[in-house]
Amino acid sequence: MTFQTSVLLPSQEALLHRLQHVALYGQQLTVLVGDDGAGKTTLVTALVDELEHVSSALVTCPMHADSNEIRRKILVQLLSEPVFDDEIPLPETLLQFADVLPHACHIVLDDAHLMPLALWAECMVLSQIVVSGKQINLTLTTNQAFLSQLLAQLPESQHELVLPMNVEALPEKEREALYYTLLSRSEQTPFTPRDIVRQQLQLQSGLPVEVVNLLYLALNDTPQAKAVNRWRLPIAIGLGILVALAIVYALLEEDEFVTLGRENTVAEIQASRENYAYGEELLHRYFAERQNAYTAALAGNKNQDSASVTDNIEPIEIDIDVATKVAKSANITTIEESAPEPVTQTDVQADAVEVFAATEPVPIIQAEVEVISKAGNTIDLSQQSHEPIGYTLQLASVKQLKSLNQVLAQIDAPKLVKVARYKRRWVVLYGEFASVELARQQAKQLVNTKGIAQPWLRAWADLSQYELQQSLPTREIH
Repeated sequence: MTFQTSVLLPSQEALLHRLQHVALYGQQLTVLVGDDGAGKTTLVTALVDELEHVSSALVTCPMHADSNEIRRKILVQLLSEPVFDDEIPLPETLLQFADVLPHACHIVLDDAHLMPLALWAECMVLSQIVVSGKQINLTLTTNQAFLSQLLAQLPESQHELVLPMNVEALPEKEREALYYTLLSRSEQTPFTPRDIVRQQLQLQSGLPVEVVNLLYLALNDTPQAKAVNRWRLPIAIGLGILVALAIVYALLEEDEFVTLGRENTVAEIQASRENYAYGEELLHRYFAERQNAYTAALAGNKNQDSASVTDNIEPIEIDIDVATKVAKSANITTIEESAPEPVTQTDVQADAVEVFAATEPVPIIQAEVEVISKAGNTIDLSQQSHEPIGYTLQLASVKQLKSLNQVLAQIDAPKLVKVARYKRRWVVLYGEFASVELARQQAKQLVNTKGIAQPWLRAWADLSQYELQQSLPTREIH
């Protein structure tokens, strides 16, 4: 059952008029307090619709949302161009963009008990400041339990900054009027005597959601909660599948960076193991006798030089041809065959280590990346060493070097391109502009000539956490 428009009862209209007056003339943080289903969302939505000549921003706070996400949702509704930084507190951002703000602003945050306490503090500060003579009012909705906890954490001197407005319970006459108003909109005629409906409404606490649930029960013969429970298992299964797909995607994405170079075949791995085992068997006698002699020397004479002990060990004859043949099959560098000199004990030890040593892990090679654009120019990142100022255009933000090279290859002005590192992403920046107007003109020209998406206008001062790259790694390991 879906209703196209909201129904405001007399008590709700009276509260709406109070909210309008406070929103236009108040200097406090207005907090609309009520239980779940009391009609808070309906009231603040009607408040935004009723306020004329006021630029409003209505945001419903989702669960587990961070401060940056909520700031971004507010600012995109108040500012004409998204050139802000959502990591900066709201008062500082609005003071910075005071010239482009509307004359009167009204910020509405529904379900504000789900947003971080830091944003509550920012809202309290914002309700007390004047931004270049422009009025900014805030209305938040929450429940009584959260408001009590919030006021308990504030000093008593700051309690007057918050103006709580309670949503009162509906009288019996308004409950009945709401029931039959919704019934007429449903275009259904259930057989329920009026006396029974009145008795059920008298047992309620006065929340509008209780009236809606009672009407749903009369129209469907089953409680609304049971209808929701039928979908709980499919929803849980669907969420489980989504989580599994996300895990698989993350593993595949990680394997993309971990897999480096050519993969060895099964035959190569098996041959390498056999060669290693053969080398251990070939040198086992030499190292065993060396260890025994060294141990005996320590036990017999503590002052004996360890070098003389080594000289007493008889050299072991090793088939160099066999060792060379085995090493060649494993692609390992061995003793040069052109040296016909006799094999001493020291040479045998050095060759054994060289032939059968375990392969070291391949280090990450840092190399300057040169990308050839369509015009034939070369992008040399080593020339980007001075400290940039003013404004720049953000063209792309990618994770993989392959995607980064594709973006760089589309640009014909390599001297204007800068590559920065931010967390796990590569960010492509274009140019240094002294003013916003010059940056906008260049962005428009790039869109018209290159066919790329609209660039993001950024200030270099806001990119302090971005690391400009002098060179790029040829591969990534995460």
